[in-house]
Amino acid sequence: MSNKIDFLGYGTKWKDIITDKYESYYPNMTDYHMHNYYEISIIKSGNVNVLFTDKKESSTTSKVVLLRPYTPHYIYCEPDMLYSRVNVNFSQSFITDYVPEWQKLSHIFATNGAVLKISKEQCERYVGIAEKISEENDLFRKRILLLYLISFISESAVENGDYSKMPSYIFEALSFVSNHYAEHIVASTLADKLGVGRTTFMTAFKKHTGSTLSDYVNRCRMKNAILYLQKGLTQQEVAEQCGLNDACNLIRCFKKEFNMTPRKYVLSLKERNEEG
Repeated sequence: MSNKIDFLGYGTKWKDIITDKYESYYPNMTDYHMHNYYEISIIKSGNVNVLFTDKKESSTTSKVVLLRPYTPHYIYCEPDMLYSRVNVNFSQSFITDYVPEWQKLSHIFATNGAVLKISKEQCERYVGIAEKISEENDLFRKRILLLYLISFISESAVENGDYSKMPSYIFEALSFVSNHYAEHIVASTLADKLGVGRTTFMTAFKKHTGSTLSDYVNRCRMKNAILYLQKGLTQQEVAEQCGLNDACNLIRCFKKEFNMTPRKYVLSLKERNEEG
């Protein structure tokens, strides 16, 4: 089953390399997705769950999530702890076109994604390097700092996270929702499609994703609604694109999820981006 590719501003707002940070008791609006660039996510704190196509890692320790291009994943955190992370995203050409030894270094990203537990000291070091990458304007020095960061991470690559097996039908369900969120999705119908009982499916879905199917579908709709609104679509057009039928339902969902209207939410995002 296919997975939706999220570009997250790549090719428009940024190219080559970008860093960003986030801190809240609630994670960024996201869903099960993949993108066409490398990602190093340095998670400083939080009760964080990382889902890949074949496994899941859950812990409250500091960690680094490593993703090569086109790696399906979903990262969410429980609201009982402060979620704090710093991301470094970079294009494949930013490294491969300049570093002949890249193939030797890229093993740390693994085939289906990797999670490395790190100490407080390692976390502080990695975050410090990421901040230097953000502050540096010269691409050559950014590249050197990125390699510096990766070289340190590779030293702890043997300290893998504690993985648990994730049922294949959960991966298939996440992929289905990512591609069909605008449709009417019924748990029993989806469970039948995946060849598993409804109760078994719903229990496992909640266990591995941290939310009910209906809440997850709504999360996908809200995430995509934000993207459509940023592109200039009207609220009615966005509602139709996301399977919410009309603008009133869109506004109701936004108020439930963000405690504000779609227009105010998009405006707040714009203000945050301008401040950043």
